Amino acid sequence: MASVLMGMLCVFVRESACSAQLCSLSRFGIGLLLIGTQGIWMVYRRGDTMRFNGRAFISGIGISLCILFYFLAIKETSAGIAALLPATGPLFAAVWEALLDHHLPPRRDALLILTAGLGIVLVSLLSGPASGGQNDALGILYGLLSGLFYSLYIVLNRFMRADVTLLQRTFWQSVAGTLVLIIPICFASQPLQNLATGWPWLLGIGICQGVGVLVLVAYAMRKLSSLEFGIVSCMEPIEAALIGFLFYAEVIQAGQWCGFALVLSAILAKSLMTRQTTVEPVQAAAATDEYEEEYNENILS
Repeated sequence: MASVLMGMLCVFVRESACSAQLCSLSRFGIGLLLIGTQGIWMVYRRGDTMRFNGRAFISGIGISLCILFYFLAIKETSAGIAALLPATGPLFAAVWEALLDHHLPPRRDALLILTAGLGIVLVSLLSGPASGGQNDALGILYGLLSGLFYSLYIVLNRFMRADVTLLQRTFWQSVAGTLVLIIPICFASQPLQNLATGWPWLLGIGICQGVGVLVLVAYAMRKLSSLEFGIVSCMEPIEAALIGFLFYAEVIQAGQWCGFALVLSAILAKSLMTRQTTVEPVQAAAATDEYEEEYNENILS
């Protein structure tokens, strides 16, 4: 359900007829409202503090720019391609982590990066009017930038201090994302263009693609194995391509599907390798009552 909702994102963004900046702001603004309300309640009930955290704030900038460039890609190229490229974030993150550790990426990561790169080249070279894109080259660039900023979000979250709660992290990420996305709107010539007619779609972006997807993913991660979750996650670009075909007659060529397969296989392999080292400790912690209580309190955030 989460991947289908994310695949439907292209419909919400395009049918709203609003700018990508306004669509992005609606997603973060509604999330900030809900998370901020929960934060006030947690502070009041348990005496928690919402201490400022720089890494959480910067990671919020990363994920907000990831979403902004993803929405820009949706407006320029086909839904399938737009959804495929941001998913390369984990591969970019492997490069960032290797650079931070002052060494080359491990051989298996380098192989996955090369595989995904070959797939992106196939998708890019074979794109054109047949794929439904208005400006595929620009859309692909936006998609790659989305994946790059997604990798920044991933790396910063992995190096977050253990004493930073999930609520604190998501709150400051939402604050940073909202502030960053307000800036391009302030400098736009028509910042609220089509808002009067597009607001129901904007509300849907914030509630369905924002809060709804996060809740569904959090539930799925507790019930599925790493293999099952990885496979379902990689279905999102395929579902987006199908939705683009059904709603906008966007066609993915046979050669592009080969590129899709290469990129998705690399992403899935990287996801599984990462989860093998992170899921088991989390599942062990989930067995304690303390973790269960904190998880239930913070699942909406």
